[in-house]
Amino acid sequence: VQDLLDPAQAAEAVFSVGDLNTHIKRVLEADPILSDLAVAGEISNFKLHSSGHCYFSLKDERAQIRCCLWKRSVSNLRFRPADGDRVIALGSIDFYGARGEASFIVRDLHFAGQGAQFEAFERLKTELAAEGLFDESRKKPLPLLPRRIGVITSPTGAVIRDIVHVLGRRYPLATLVLIPAAVQGFSAPLDLMRALSFAEAMGDFDVVIMARGGGSAEDLWCFNDEDLARAVAGFPFPLISAIGHETDFTILDFVADRRAPTPSAAAEIVAPDLLQLLGYVRGLKLRMAQNAAGEIRLARQKLEWLKNSRALSQPLEITSEARNRVALLRNRAGEASRCRVKIERQKVEGARAQLRALDPRGVLERGYALLSDAQTGSLVTAFSQVKAGQKMVVTLHDGSFSVVCE
Repeated sequence: VQDLLDPAQAAEAVFSVGDLNTHIKRVLEADPILSDLAVAGEISNFKLHSSGHCYFSLKDERAQIRCCLWKRSVSNLRFRPADGDRVIALGSIDFYGARGEASFIVRDLHFAGQGAQFEAFERLKTELAAEGLFDESRKKPLPLLPRRIGVITSPTGAVIRDIVHVLGRRYPLATLVLIPAAVQGFSAPLDLMRALSFAEAMGDFDVVIMARGGGSAEDLWCFNDEDLARAVAGFPFPLISAIGHETDFTILDFVADRRAPTPSAAAEIVAPDLLQLLGYVRGLKLRMAQNAAGEIRLARQKLEWLKNSRALSQPLEITSEARNRVALLRNRAGEASRCRVKIERQKVEGARAQLRALDPRGVLERGYALLSDAQTGSLVTAFSQVKAGQKMVVTLHDGSFSVVCE
């Protein structure tokens, strides 16, 4: 060490950073094992770039390494890689001296099953879905005009700055309350649940955003915690999840009332654009004024029509005509009723004459008599009904008497 501190020795003993990285690159490239090797691991943070290259990490329970799969090798793959896949990667180690980073350049991938982390994620997702925690029917609607917005996130990251910027631009009327919490690491789920409890205890939030910026699957894994998911499901206020980027999905996204692809998008979802609201109000005001003007115009037209109508210009003539019509109708009604009574009387007299003609007493008055058996009371209408010694009753128009046949 003393020799290295000697200025005379330093020029030859001390490496520059560039020289050190160049030396490391030469050593790695000279190792035949690192130029052609197979590595088993689980894919994480898989990204297909617009250039056609694929970037991802291979990990196990102890470590991880960055990987690159060039476009020319992607077309030869026999399956579509995804996060959670267990694979055997064939390739070589490359060292990028400018950043001092080693990468695994993959030329081929062989599928070897699903990783333990992916299986745990799917198992928890299936369990919570079966319990109904993802059902749309239990999700709370977002308020149209929130007055108090809570944000659960790191107090020092870019996330809170982005949310403050978006809300300040779109909807400065709302009050924003930061509830700080860890958003990465082993203790993050417990810290996030404490933040939820704190927000619930405050009790006056219209909506709450739980947000974190982009990161690896390991960085976002705390949002796949079962206890956190159940705490969010029982949270009394509407909650928006805004974790990572648009392609990142966590259990929190499924159980939250609304998922936003990014924290900035969450701020846009939760708050309306004030300029659009003002434009909408101006439009309503204009339509109300137009409708009112239309109603006034119609009312004036009706008033003008009434003013020129005969009902207002000649009321006495109209009243006189109405009275004349009433008198005429009254006369017609009286004449019709008298005529009707006369006809009905004639009908009654005709019926009375018919009854009188059919009355047996009228026949008896003309000198005829009725003969009936004294015992049975039956009329005698034929000579064959008469027997000697038979007692009969003779009825005249003014009385009756008995006779005995000889």
